[in-house]
Amino acid sequence: MDLYVTLSLVTALCFIGFAYLTHQSVTKVSEAVDKVTAQLAKQQATAAEANTDKIETGTFRLQACERLTLMTERINVSNLLLRLPAPADVSAKEYTAQLLLTIREEYEYNVTQQIYVSDALWSVLLQARDNVSQLIVRAAEGADTAAQVANRLRYMAGNQPQDAIALAQAALRREATGVLL
Repeated sequence: MDLYVTLSLVTALCFIGFAYLTHQSVTKVSEAVDKVTAQLAKQQATAAEANTDKIETGTFRLQACERLTLMTERINVSNLLLRLPAPADVSAKEYTAQLLLTIREEYEYNVTQQIYVSDALWSVLLQARDNVSQLIVRAAEGADTAAQVANRLRYMAGNQPQDAIALAQAALRREATGVLL
């Protein structure tokens, strides 16, 4: 699939995802992590056959894992709120837009890294990003001020049964481990 089609699909999924994601998105992330684990096992089996370009390819894949780990850290709710504190003179709608734009910019900055990681891992990362975006949208519902959005977001993120970002980071670590072996 060429990059233009892929970027178009990713953009479309981003906009559609905000409206349709539910609490089950974390479950989907968990299922996708299992897929990453299975795919990693398959990749490790075939890696023994294609050992010639392993060092150079491995370096790119490891760097991609590093950058994507940084992306997940930057879109983590607690880190996002530290980087973008809720200004007193901004409405809830404006603050929500600012948070969502920051996530989108982080994603766009790292979108090219998908060519170095498995499809299953990329899917986990997209679901984690969408989960955080959906959490922001839900936190903003009915809020009047940016501070209300930030407080609700902290509360909601702290009360999630599973953290989609932590699951994505675990999948990244597994993929990086597979590159090193």
